[in-house]
Amino acid sequence: MLKQIPIILLTTTTLATLSLAQTPNMNQAAVDTLTKDVATVVLANQQGTKAAEILDQLSACAGGCDVVTIIKNVGGWDAVGVKMEELGRLKNTARFQALLPGDANVAIRREFVRFYEKYRRDKNYGVPLRPDVQAQILAKIDRMLPPAVAPQPAPAVAGQPADGQPGQTAAPNEDTNIDSDAIRISRLEREAKEERQSRIWMLILSALLGLLVGAGAVYFLAYRALKNKLDRLTDDNARLSRDLDVARRPKPTNESRQPQPENRRRPDPYTPQRPGPVRDHPVGDHPVEATSDRATEPVDPEPLVAETPVTPPVMRTGTPGQNEPVAEPTAVPETVPPPIQSQTRSTTPVLIPSPVRSDVFYFPPPDLNGQFDNAQRASMLSPESAYRFSTSAGTPDVATFRFEAEPGRVARFLTYRNYMIEPACDSENSYSSTNTRIINKRDGEAVLENGVWRMKTKALIRYE
Repeated sequence: MLKQIPIILLTTTTLATLSLAQTPNMNQAAVDTLTKDVATVVLANQQGTKAAEILDQLSACAGGCDVVTIIKNVGGWDAVGVKMEELGRLKNTARFQALLPGDANVAIRREFVRFYEKYRRDKNYGVPLRPDVQAQILAKIDRMLPPAVAPQPAPAVAGQPADGQPGQTAAPNEDTNIDSDAIRISRLEREAKEERQSRIWMLILSALLGLLVGAGAVYFLAYRALKNKLDRLTDDNARLSRDLDVARRPKPTNESRQPQPENRRRPDPYTPQRPGPVRDHPVGDHPVEATSDRATEPVDPEPLVAETPVTPPVMRTGTPGQNEPVAEPTAVPETVPPPIQSQTRSTTPVLIPSPVRSDVFYFPPPDLNGQFDNAQRASMLSPESAYRFSTSAGTPDVATFRFEAEPGRVARFLTYRNYMIEPACDSENSYSSTNTRIINKRDGEAVLENGVWRMKTKALIRYE
């Protein structure tokens, strides 16, 4: 039993020490008030819902609340919590807790000056902690921890405690100076700052929008002017091409084409012509009639004799010592009747139909879809012509085409090959700046649909 008494005393002493350590004294309360006021002023100058929530909790918190814990619980402003923890580290030292009120006040002022000198270049601390705000915060600390000044004799005042420390009887609502006025001013400054920033951004966006609209208008006007000029040049070029085609076109003649004599009458190669008897006709008779009479007169054909080979006589042997040639009978030639000939010969000329000719015409380059407008068809090669079409009489709606242009215009077509050659032609090789000619390898095929020649198969070319 006696041995347990020291253990009980040690436990009681430890619990008492812990209880005293957990119970903050006036020095620690002053440090908490300092960190609370500094955090309130700093966060009042910030934006966001987290800052507003921290301010509400600090306003509802009574004196002596832990600012660092509140900031950590809300989150979002851990950097401010680290700074407040640095400012309040003084209260955790045993030496500071044992100081007299006046000495603790001096230590708090020294720590506050050091903190401000360290972070005054930071706008989050240098701007909110103005000299007047600092004076208000230190005035509150003075009410909690009076400076070490010799007390002056004064008459007793009703309501003043006997220990002569007037700071202990401060009205509980005196610390609302910073909590209301400073917060209201900070919020007004923040709103004015936000309004100023929003106006600046509106001006910037308006200027950018105006620049974009102006640039679009200038581009549109320039594009319209260039398009009108290009259309005018294209129309002039087409008109000059038509005039040149009319000038080059040969004048038509009124002479009718005469049929060729060899096509009118051609002798029958299978009928042998034999001279017949010539019949005299009186002078004045038409020779054609005499010829007709002679042609209709029957002609006695001469008999044709078929020749047979003659067998040479065979020598036979008679009695011994006598050789008598004995002639064998020879073959008698047979008479072959002549072929039957027609008694009359027609004199009507035989007309041989002329061969079907293909139609050839020319087109300028097609559109990007490979379609040729039939209204731009030309019968002769012109400076604007780029493709030669050929059709037959049997299939007038189907044509074969190939690239064909004037030699002086090939360079222009090569320059704009993406719009004038490639929509209707495939190439065996790639184009280079040294190529000056276009060689046709295979003709393309096009069909006529609704007045437009639509490409069915591309032509094949080669750049040389």
